[in-house]
Amino acid sequence: MGQRLKDMLALLFLFGLFMVIVQSVVIRQAQAEEGSLEAHVHGMSDLTIAVEGGEIEIEFESPAMNIVGFEYKAQSARDIEAAERAAVVLEQHDKVFTFIGTTCELIDSSVDVSGVLNVAHDDHDTHDDHDAHDDHDAHDDHEHEESDTDAHSDISAAYHFSCDNALKLSAIQVHLFKLFEGIDEIRTMWLREGKQGAITLTSKAPRVDIR
Repeated sequence: MGQRLKDMLALLFLFGLFMVIVQSVVIRQAQAEEGSLEAHVHGMSDLTIAVEGGEIEIEFESPAMNIVGFEYKAQSARDIEAAERAAVVLEQHDKVFTFIGTTCELIDSSVDVSGVLNVAHDDHDTHDDHDAHDDHDAHDDHEHEESDTDAHSDISAAYHFSCDNALKLSAIQVHLFKLFEGIDEIRTMWLREGKQGAITLTSKAPRVDIR
């Protein structure tokens, strides 16, 4: 084997090794970024918007702490009321989103607060006027503060809209910052017939431009 051929093989080996290292680094970076996006971060929420034909689907997810101020299963009347109130607010889609450029009507929606609210507690409010219950509430709050510190619960909502002319949709104004003061940022991804984009919304910039 000539020296030139040896040199070429050596270069090919080094190039192959280099590509393996680069690929490994890229994969690790991608995994790290994915893990970061999926991390449960207080103050941070997620929004996904998909526009297809004349319909729009929106999914919202947030740590319960941003919405109701706690992440344990609600036991006290105060916490149960907070969770139920949050569900009612999220169900009012016209107060959550404003569509710019077209008119959209809600087809269906769902709100999930099961991470912090048990259905079995619905009748618990009937005992609110008893002093003993008030003491029990305080005891519940104390227990939750001590035992559920590490709990991580989410609240989510999904909306399906039909629009007069989705092609004229230019932006969506998101009012979640006004409704829930615990939200600092909303990581937003949107998809629209071959186009996609990502933006982080804040209370000073709550608009998603979809073009």
